[in-house]
Amino acid sequence: MNRFMKLILISLMLLVFVGAGALTYVYFKDDPGLTDSLPVSDEIKETFQDEEPIPQKVPDNVRIVGLGDSLTKGVGDQEKKGYIGYVSDYYFEDEQNAKVTLDNYAITGSETEDLIKRLEENEVQNGVKKADYIFLTIGGNDLFGVVKNHFMNLDQQYFSLQEKIYLENLTKILDKLRSLNGDAPIYFTGLFNPFSKAFGDIPEMNEIVDDWNDGSQLTVSNYPEVTFVPVADLFLESDENLLYEDAFHPNEDGYHLMGDRIVSYLEENNVAFNQ
Repeated sequence: MNRFMKLILISLMLLVFVGAGALTYVYFKDDPGLTDSLPVSDEIKETFQDEEPIPQKVPDNVRIVGLGDSLTKGVGDQEKKGYIGYVSDYYFEDEQNAKVTLDNYAITGSETEDLIKRLEENEVQNGVKKADYIFLTIGGNDLFGVVKNHFMNLDQQYFSLQEKIYLENLTKILDKLRSLNGDAPIYFTGLFNPFSKAFGDIPEMNEIVDDWNDGSQLTVSNYPEVTFVPVADLFLESDENLLYEDAFHPNEDGYHLMGDRIVSYLEENNVAFNQ
């Protein structure tokens, strides 16, 4: 059975879940080690060492905006909070003692074209302009649109062509967000593959998701204060069930792990505790 016949088989099962959701992949960062080539006195080291970065002080009143698809909407979480509600409640409110206003403009099933249109709405624009932090998931429905439209004749070229459109749209989205708000940090959560365990012996879909995430990460890196957050390893490495009963969206535990990962990036970016 050739590779695309395999894709046709899994796509028929994936179609049950098309219409909402997103996928992500594992992204690892390696920090190169630094060594001193010559012995240097403690005084000289202290003089020339890098200054500690100045932490970003979280304001007493924080405005958070959520954008994108069903993951930011929180589909699959019984409490209907999702990762963004977890970050809001347990990080900004509990840990940083901030009063949070959360405007979640995400819509289940949204593709990048839908989000571009959404960003033209006055209500959304006003929310983005006032935001202190923006959290975004988008792209899963773009990818599975290929499966839905070409499941009888899946070919790599269809995914490649759609990926190009997706990345062009992602650029438009980030351009628009930065034109509306040039300062608010944006946290973009990548795609994950909820079917990776069930279809671990079929690498084609994982490879396609990896390609899309590589492109997303590269696109995000072109913008100031925009952070790519990988979460796929959370689902791949856990022995616990982190998916909702639809076997596609995260459940409450899955969203909490996503929230914890986002918080780790907030801390890595020196978002200070409000003390």
